[in-house]
Amino acid sequence: MGNIARWIFNLLFTLIPGILLVVFFVSLAAFFRDLQEYHTLQTQAAEARLEIVRLQAVGSVNVQTLEQTRNILIQRLQNIGVRGFRVEIQNSRMTVRLPQLEAAQRNRARALLTRRGNLALQLVKASANHRTIGQLRPADLEPPLLTNRDLERVQANQGESGRPALILRLNREGAAKLARLTAANPGRRVAVAVDGRILITPTIRGPIAGGTVSIQGFNSQQEALYLSDLLQTAPLPLRLELVGN
Repeated sequence: MGNIARWIFNLLFTLIPGILLVVFFVSLAAFFRDLQEYHTLQTQAAEARLEIVRLQAVGSVNVQTLEQTRNILIQRLQNIGVRGFRVEIQNSRMTVRLPQLEAAQRNRARALLTRRGNLALQLVKASANHRTIGQLRPADLEPPLLTNRDLERVQANQGESGRPALILRLNREGAAKLARLTAANPGRRVAVAVDGRILITPTIRGPIAGGTVSIQGFNSQQEALYLSDLLQTAPLPLRLELVGN
């Protein structure tokens, strides 16, 4: 009997560590499975809270142009402090997944997704000098003399009158162009337009040095801020339209 008891004891002594090791690995596997399921549920919950904005490219596009557009949209959203978003490309469509945002930031974000942001400073033709901003048509303007390429920095601020203003600071080449433009065209009106919408048409009084243009006359600070957001990046190389939003 003593030999049998000793044999049983030795057998248990040999098996128990193996059994405990198996139990440990089974428990560890169950833990990681539960952890993965938890992360999956968390991810699904986060996805459910995302706002989906679908965009359609207009006209013929290629992969390079779509990727360039995607990068500009990413930069625009990052510039206004949006985090945790995704911009995905599917053929000629884009899907932007936005996190939950406060109303003001949400409106800023959505406004930046479809506007191209093309800036142009154009002389008003002499034949149209008597027309108001609302009466001016594209044919009334000369070809753009300054564009986004001439911008160095854009800032929403207050003008000399205390009203909302958009301050355009031009780079060295743009400042030189502006100085030549204003020196050669005293008394002419110059239209400052974004995406074809004329913001102001000031009359040139004399040469403007320093490369700074102040645009005033906005209805609100929010309007000036929106344009500042828009012009901080390069313009979109293609037109995007909202789809089913």
